[in-house]
Amino acid sequence: MSRTPNQAARNVLTVVAVAAGVVALWQLATVVFRIPPYIVPSPGAVGQAFITSRKTLAEHAAFTLLSAFLGLIASCCLAVGLAIAFVTYKTVAKASMPIVMVFRSAPVTAVAPLIMLFVGRGLATSVVVVVIVSFFPIMVNMMRGLLSADLCASELLHVYGASRWQHIRYVQAPYALPFLFAGLRVAAASAVLGAMLSEWVTGSRGLGVLVLESGVMREIEVPWVAVITSVIFALIEIFLTAAAGNRVLHRKRTQIV
Repeated sequence: MSRTPNQAARNVLTVVAVAAGVVALWQLATVVFRIPPYIVPSPGAVGQAFITSRKTLAEHAAFTLLSAFLGLIASCCLAVGLAIAFVTYKTVAKASMPIVMVFRSAPVTAVAPLIMLFVGRGLATSVVVVVIVSFFPIMVNMMRGLLSADLCASELLHVYGASRWQHIRYVQAPYALPFLFAGLRVAAASAVLGAMLSEWVTGSRGLGVLVLESGVMREIEVPWVAVITSVIFALIEIFLTAAAGNRVLHRKRTQIV
């Protein structure tokens, strides 16, 4: 346990060092290649835009973050439920998996207007789009985890007459936890993107709308501010998901020992 804070500090320092290196290369490129500011603004100009547009940025960023967070929770619940149903009932899997594949493969930009007609503009559409974008990797990893359960433990529960749901709870679910968090890390990376895609289509609020509006108004630095903010949000969601997974898995290992 004593190494955990040190490891976390090293990870933070690594991220800070990489970000500083990217900013330095960005500044160097704008100076050496004399890139016009209307194409690529300098880091200083973008930093100034962070300050001048902080109020507007906070409002739009809060909406995007809420959409991504709620959508990720909903997609996790949907994916876990589908994975358990597909693994438990093979007939359901054969009948429903093609529908799920079609649902996942549909272009988000084409589906979002239809979703908007059913649930209206705003948060609901963003949440549904995030679910469409992010539930599939969670479901696939969860199914793989459920199917990787130890056969000896499964046979032991079968001998003792355990029910199907007891088998899932005591054998399959613990084995599926690492796979579930692996899928969550993948989904977390696309949750913010899904929220911004829906905002581009619906035009309600959020970082996606901020990018469009600032582009129309020729505020060149503001889209960069919005994109950088979205990247930061995606990284935070990935790190939080990874930290939660490590904590849960560590507690499970401690209980076993």
